[in-house]
Amino acid sequence: MAFENSPSLEEFQDGIPKKLSDPSAKRKRIRILSFLLLLVLLLIVGSMFAQSDAANVLVGKGSISGQALDENGNPFQGDILILGTELQVATQPDGSFLIEGVPQGARVLVLANKYAGYEFPVQVIAGETVFIGQIQFMSTATP
Repeated sequence: MAFENSPSLEEFQDGIPKKLSDPSAKRKRIRILSFLLLLVLLLIVGSMFAQSDAANVLVGKGSISGQALDENGNPFQGDILILGTELQVATQPDGSFLIEGVPQGARVLVLANKYAGYEFPVQVIAGETVFIGQIQFMSTATP
């Protein structure tokens, strides 16, 4: 034990105390707090990275955007699905859509309403948003 860490006579003036001060306790608390702070910092940075374009490139995911129109050229209100995935979004009031987290490669986008759906092939590029332009939903007469 170093001299500066040794107990003083004032500590023993009333006899031997039940619990002597532990000079290493403060260092232990500082180490634990430093570790916890580092852990929180790593979680925040990891979360930010997971939402970045660089992470999408590493895991091979991209996005698809476009506008859905009906047979009259008006904005189409329906759903956009990617076959083979759980991905689904609704079109905006102006018919536009953006679907993120789509696995890279050849995919099939489905434009659907309650009764029918139309398929459109799309090539998704990791880390990029593929703009497919306007796609049209053609309703058919039901018998």
